[in-house]
Amino acid sequence: MIEFKWNNVIFEITDLGGGELSENISMHSHAKNSYELHFITGGKGKLVTDNKEYHLKSGDFFITGPCVNHSQITDPLDKTQDVFVTIQAKDAKKANKIAALFLETSFCFCRNFGMSTAKELLKEYREKKLDYQSAISALCKKLMTEIIRITAPPNSSFEEEVQDLNEKRFVIIEQSFLYDKGLTLSQLSEKIGVCERQTQRLLKKYYGKTFREIMREKN
Repeated sequence: MIEFKWNNVIFEITDLGGGELSENISMHSHAKNSYELHFITGGKGKLVTDNKEYHLKSGDFFITGPCVNHSQITDPLDKTQDVFVTIQAKDAKKANKIAALFLETSFCFCRNFGMSTAKELLKEYREKKLDYQSAISALCKKLMTEIIRITAPPNSSFEEEVQDLNEKRFVIIEQSFLYDKGLTLSQLSEKIGVCERQTQRLLKKYYGKTFREIMREKN
């Protein structure tokens, strides 16, 4: 199985394929934390859910998440062509706001979705060239970002979420050492929101020194 990590969540690719849909797919649903991404690359057909029918054409994209009943009917005269990827979220509890937005999407249907990344993904999977697993992981991450940009509510902003938390802490640490006279380890730990032991680990990572050694040099 190929895995990729996107916005703190590890996803496992449980199925990947595509081509011409020669037979209709009967009504079914996916398990908890399982999502199927469908990219219509050509032909025509129909998507049927419990609530609605969608006429499929090239450029359509849809997500069928957990417990969503759906079936696909291909046009006998112009058979549906697609790329599909089924992914399973393995550690959903670690999701940040961006990943949580995706995981909360049980169903989504979009027109005019760019198909180039999905086609490249299928090509990598079929050709299985050297280190194709890494290429597939990278393409899946790119695809997930393309999807969330299309499906997220207008004017969504998650800039704070996508910054690395420890890098933000580093800025606070730097400013504290520069401007806070009489700074204590306890005060610094409180500022960056971690325990004193974790603060010492971060100082070792960034400076290669303990808090006491840094303060001694400062004074």
